[in-house]
Amino acid sequence: MAMTVIDSEGIADEMLPVEQLAAQMRLADGYDEVPGVSARLRLRLRAAIGTVERRLGKALIRREFVLSGTARGGCRVVLPIAPVDAVMSVFLLRNGISIPLGDALVAPDAVHPVVILQQTVAEGDWLRISARAGFGPWSAIPDDLQQAVLLTAEALDAGEGHGLGKAAAALVAPFRSVRIGGTH
Repeated sequence: MAMTVIDSEGIADEMLPVEQLAAQMRLADGYDEVPGVSARLRLRLRAAIGTVERRLGKALIRREFVLSGTARGGCRVVLPIAPVDAVMSVFLLRNGISIPLGDALVAPDAVHPVVILQQTVAEGDWLRISARAGFGPWSAIPDDLQQAVLLTAEALDAGEGHGLGKAAAALVAPFRSVRIGGTH
């Protein structure tokens, strides 16, 4: 099932490790009193978090996502984002009508969480799933991933290209899922 993943909440300003990024960048005390600096660091952090999340297929800071796409049929849906700790709602969209499918369980899996539906859906049915995904607050994210985000944000702020640098890519490599042929 190919699904579109939309971050429905975004990351709140207070969840971002602005002070850690400022320390990594060796900014002087009082940097936050200079107009625009804190806002610029928050933007860089959001971009860096998004870059790492896209590379991994994992959410770092826990928040709500809306996933939508066509079903393969049956009562199990493999999600394209991890780790997922809760499913808030599942809707079947048919002929412009949204039909609630009731409570769903999530079989926790660090790589490919599976939503178990109460009702079977047909192949090609369009589903909309609201799920909460992520490791938790910043402090719950593994240290290597935190450092990859900070390195990426620092590079973005210095104008050193897009995407992960070599050091950040090496830090996230152990967290990437390995795919050997085919898909789910």
